[in-house]
Amino acid sequence: MSSALLGCSDAQTDEAPSSTASIFDTSISPSLPIESLNSGRTFSLLKADWKLDPMRLNRLVKAARLEGGIYWSGYNQVQIDAWCAAFTNEFDVPCSGRGVSARQIITSLAAESDAKQPKTDVAYLSMSQMAQYFDKGLASTTDWESLGINQSKIWSDGERGNAVGIILSQYTHFANTNYIQEMPATIFDWADPQYKGLICAPDFLLRAGNGFLGLLYDPEVMIQLHRHLIDENDMLVTNDCDALLVSGERPLTYMGYGLPYNLLDTGYIEPFWNPGLGANLFSHAIAADAPHPNAAKLFTAWSSSQRAADISWQSIRQGWPAYGTLHEVAPHFDYDKMVFESTDTYRLRSERTRYFQEKLFEGKR
Repeated sequence: MSSALLGCSDAQTDEAPSSTASIFDTSISPSLPIESLNSGRTFSLLKADWKLDPMRLNRLVKAARLEGGIYWSGYNQVQIDAWCAAFTNEFDVPCSGRGVSARQIITSLAAESDAKQPKTDVAYLSMSQMAQYFDKGLASTTDWESLGINQSKIWSDGERGNAVGIILSQYTHFANTNYIQEMPATIFDWADPQYKGLICAPDFLLRAGNGFLGLLYDPEVMIQLHRHLIDENDMLVTNDCDALLVSGERPLTYMGYGLPYNLLDTGYIEPFWNPGLGANLFSHAIAADAPHPNAAKLFTAWSSSQRAADISWQSIRQGWPAYGTLHEVAPHFDYDKMVFESTDTYRLRSERTRYFQEKLFEGKR
């Protein structure tokens, strides 16, 4: 009961619930020890920057230049375009990449490898998808500490590869404050009839994000709650929530992501969080068949630096919070409310995600 996450959840659920919320079992029911749910919080506190001996760096840069470039595969084209421009400017090594939807990226990377036509040098994935990348034998194992990366950013899954934590970001609810003044304090408060017809949930994020909620609360209660939100409170599930949020047609977004410019720069869209929302660690791993392994090492090591994290923050508002960027935009954000993706949680989180999707959507995609 001394855990910050457990204490926060108790504080929230001990408040007088709405009459609708009271039909659910709102007690927390952790699937893992609270210490495990909190273990990834170390990433939010880690301030260590990338440091590599100048002679070693010079040798690595020369080897990368001889290989001719680096190719990246991840989720966001804006992010990699910004990273590539800065990386090439600093090291004179060509850099390019592609943004692939989270639904398709593992399939794309596996198909590329199976075809014996390697293209990707560095893969950028959440921990749960990186686990799939490891399981398929697509990642290499690299001595990252010898390349100046702090050991706390390095993680592995047995002997099937290792990765470097690069970006920490989080699921986020949003409210259009032109229409909403009282925001749901817990996930159960979304069931209040006052929010009927006002909620939009991004399809993919709703499914993926419930993997975290299912670690803190009973998975069966989560299915019951979300059936109620969809069937009784008319929650719209679509991938087009942003426009509906900004216009006010659906002034609440349930389980959006990050702190995107297009929403927060309106001046009237406000982010908020409930206990149990997830914080993702996004990592880089070098492909086992990387065409340019030295360039891949240089890029990955550089991308773990504060300057690279700041570039990502400036481009897509996802960075490394310990460097001080997050609270500039969201001063009231509290990591104590979050469930963290970590080596303790990511596989069970994936199982919870699959279970939620199968039960709530009956296998529909």
